[in-house]
Amino acid sequence: MDCSNSSSSITPRSSAPGQPPSDTPMGTIMGKNVIEREKHEFSLLLDLPEDLQSKIFTYLQARDIAHLTRVNSSINNRLENDDAMARAWYRQLASSHQTRLETIVASKDKDELRKWLQRFTKDEALIKSIMDRQASIHFPALFFSTLTKLMCQCKAFKLETKATIPCNTLKDFASFSADGHHLVIACDSETCKIYDQESDESWVAKGTISHDEQVRSVTFSANSRYVVTAGMDGKAKIYGKKDEQSWEEKATISHDLWVKSATFSPDSSHVLTYSNDGKAKIYGKKDERSWEEKATISHDDRVIFATFSKDSRHVVTTSLDQRAKIYGQSDDGSWAEKAIIPHDDTVYTATFSPDSRYVITTSRDSKAKIYGKKNDGSWLEKAIIPHFVSVQFSSDSGHVLITRKNGSAKIYRLDADGSWEEKAIIPHNGKVNLDKFSPDSRCLMIFSDDVKVIISGQDKDGSWKEKAVISHARSIWSAKFSADSRHVVTASLDNKAKIYGKKDDGSWEEKAIIPHNKGVYYATFGPDSRHVITCGIDNTVKIHGLTINGSWREKAIISNGDDIRLATFSVDGRHVVTASFDGTVKIYGQNSDGSWEEKATSSHPGALVSATFIINGHVLTIHGGNTAKITELRMDG
Repeated sequence: MDCSNSSSSITPRSSAPGQPPSDTPMGTIMGKNVIEREKHEFSLLLDLPEDLQSKIFTYLQARDIAHLTRVNSSINNRLENDDAMARAWYRQLASSHQTRLETIVASKDKDELRKWLQRFTKDEALIKSIMDRQASIHFPALFFSTLTKLMCQCKAFKLETKATIPCNTLKDFASFSADGHHLVIACDSETCKIYDQESDESWVAKGTISHDEQVRSVTFSANSRYVVTAGMDGKAKIYGKKDEQSWEEKATISHDLWVKSATFSPDSSHVLTYSNDGKAKIYGKKDERSWEEKATISHDDRVIFATFSKDSRHVVTTSLDQRAKIYGQSDDGSWAEKAIIPHDDTVYTATFSPDSRYVITTSRDSKAKIYGKKNDGSWLEKAIIPHFVSVQFSSDSGHVLITRKNGSAKIYRLDADGSWEEKAIIPHNGKVNLDKFSPDSRCLMIFSDDVKVIISGQDKDGSWKEKAVISHARSIWSAKFSADSRHVVTASLDNKAKIYGKKDDGSWEEKAIIPHNKGVYYATFGPDSRHVITCGIDNTVKIHGLTINGSWREKAIISNGDDIRLATFSVDGRHVVTASFDGTVKIYGQNSDGSWEEKATSSHPGALVSATFIINGHVLTIHGGNTAKITELRMDG
């Protein structure tokens, strides 16, 4: 539920001159002032069939629906029964975030989901009404919007420790599976342990992965059923669940030198490793108990990089031998070489387009090459782009952004005939620190050493033009788009963060300046794009929220007093956790009226390395004393 809108209301129409004030009756529904106007004032909407009304609601944004809930009690009731607000809130989230939430819901049974809601309400009738709709395609939106609303109604949280886990704080290996049921954490430099969440929400060690030398990385598969490690001992190990009580080794992938990376394909059916021994290896599932080698990709020198395409059907590798290689999977499951991309020097990186139909390589020879897949499965050179610094595809796969050494950028567009042509040059000065497309591919930003962020946008005719320049007095540490592509937030050493917003005509304007007493080193949006958190060197965290009229307002200032490490949003975007060097953890949450306040705090002996919300509403803290704790949130009282 979009709780940030709950404090706003629409004022009744004024009475005619000389008439007494309007006696339009006012009601209160779910904490909102609702104007009980006569039905005939809204007959054009209310007299439509309910299925057509529901269809109309799907085209409205959360703020529009929030307006409607306040103007008429009949509309309010229909919107509540239709779950329109829940779905509108859900639509604000990035598609990747929606997928994440859907994975969580699908992985939990009815009893687990019911217990989750029971942590924040005693209203069994409400819980039953939610769980009775588990089969609905809108259930993830309904469940998480309800959960968010219930948490917003809690004035304080009770914290309950569910696990205390030994760990190696010098290694950044503490990773949760996508469904939130499993945790893998480094116990020492050569050993990782896998923990599973039990039905009583406690966490128990179920598996140990050991290497003969340092573990470089640990990764879960997207389906949460497997883990792969990469070690300095020249081995990658795939582990999967044996039963409810343990995990077992499914395969060991061996290289002659240390394994630089081991990753799963997006569909979780393959693992890709590469090493300084000049080889990349593809392993695939043989059956539920074992994995087998599917292909070895050999280069004449060290492999620099290797990755899967988004459709999991292709792999590209790069090497010091001045070549990139594309391998593809046939319908019978076999893998074969599809193309070799030559360069005149080391090939650094290779990136697939989001639609998996194009690859762009970058090389020390100062050339970037775009290859495209033909209908027969072969790959053909489409463009050579000189003098690049960095390259990236837009999310719609229709554009490529090329940043040049002089700080300027070029935009190439995919034409209908499959060729790529230069469409715009964006001038900039200084070394480029970041260049990025917006999630909707309609805008891009570039910032460099000249302490300016340039936002460019695409007009209706397809041309690209400068839309705004965000200036700071000192170095810019970060700049980010919101998930809905409507806002940008910057963080700078000049003690300011700035929020810019996109207007309906495509131009951008300054919406807010967030001041700190010292430099701002971190600023980011919440998952629904309606809140921003900033972290300053002055040891304060500030939360700003987007109001219903489009302005941004300060909602809370969090001061731990001693070196705040970082602040992170919860999965619902309505809660923030901070960790400080003095061992203090603070959890701030939004109330039903849109305000924010401290809802829980805890102190730990020694410094805190990090504090992070886990997908299932728990918090993971990692302590300088080589321990990690998982803490559960529930209503206090």
